[in-house]
Amino acid sequence: MTNLDKKDAFFHVIDSHRWLAASGCAWNMVGQNGTQKGQFDKDLPNIDVMVRDCLLLHARSLIKFCRSSRARKEDILLSDFRVPAIPPAIDACLDKYEHPIEVHLLHLTEYRDTAHRKGHPTTAKGKTNDRPDWNKETSVIAEKLIFECLKFASSQSGKWQPPFKELYDATAARYRDKSHEWPKNLCEKSDVEQHLKSLGL
Repeated sequence: MTNLDKKDAFFHVIDSHRWLAASGCAWNMVGQNGTQKGQFDKDLPNIDVMVRDCLLLHARSLIKFCRSSRARKEDILLSDFRVPAIPPAIDACLDKYEHPIEVHLLHLTEYRDTAHRKGHPTTAKGKTNDRPDWNKETSVIAEKLIFECLKFASSQSGKWQPPFKELYDATAARYRDKSHEWPKNLCEKSDVEQHLKSLGL
């Protein structure tokens, strides 16, 4: 549980969702089954890998935020906003992605090696060493976080319901449509603070 003022903490929640949505929208254009796959390769080589890994980095932060598991005292968590725990089925789905994203992007570890993983199917802590097919799973992860986790948070009653609903609407729209502009009141920290104050927070 964070010691930050909740308005300060919520700005960082917004930021991670904003860039998850933007990178998810870009992935839907340049990724494995993207509508514009290959069109940018000449000027932006390997753009698909850069976009995918950007999405996965923000996804990992949000998985920790939503699951509130193995949290450190300085972590910002969904529970900080008095939102109940996400449903067990969603939690179990996110759990299977958390460790593989860490192995893929955050640690130079022997578990990145295919042959090593086959000989060591679980870590010392009992986590599976399966490597998801990121080309297939990246959109699944983004949509799980947006259309299930964030939507769940936005549907809970309480004083934080209005800003979570605004965040959900903005995130979902940006993910679906590259031309959708991110709302000004959810951009800069000063804008967010002023908006939250206007909501009585």
